Amino acid sequence: MHKELVAFHSTKLARLMDGPLKVENPHILELPHLDPKHFQTFEAWLYRQRLEDEDRPFASSALLYMFAEHIGSWGFLNDVLEVMGQAVREDPRWVSTDPTVLSVVWDGTNSNSPLRTLIVDVLAYEMTTEDCGQYARKFPVDLTVRLLEAMKDRVPGRIKNEIAPFDFSMEKYYVKEAE
Repeated sequence: MHKELVAFHSTKLARLMDGPLKVENPHILELPHLDPKHFQTFEAWLYRQRLEDEDRPFASSALLYMFAEHIGSWGFLNDVLEVMGQAVREDPRWVSTDPTVLSVVWDGTNSNSPLRTLIVDVLAYEMTTEDCGQYARKFPVDLTVRLLEAMKDRVPGRIKNEIAPFDFSMEKYYVKEAE
């Protein structure tokens, strides 16, 4: 993989290769804490500037997002978000309500993460207030609070068809280079 291409698309890897965190041999980066499959996907994206069309389950997409965030590759991260948006447009229930998956996301992202915001937005759109109550003890506390806040103006039991349509535009979740 070309060092300059990686450095251009990943702020954190650039710092490991040439910046203040420079490793002894910047031509060989050992990153044992990163999933090799995610790195292979990133490598393919570097040369194609698009993600391959794959049907990734929500959990895999969320982990890929967290990988992109970890290496500081905002273009890659935004492309992951776009793919996630396509899956949500096809079926908003694609976003998992699995408490284990959501706990991994909440533990692996910061409080202002666009991924967290996307999850809250989609679940608040898709769930009823009763659904939220059913999951409240299983979800991360911050997720439950954010969901209840997003649903506060709803009448109990109100279904999604009676609320404003969800805006499936992913640009509002994009991360800018400076972030």
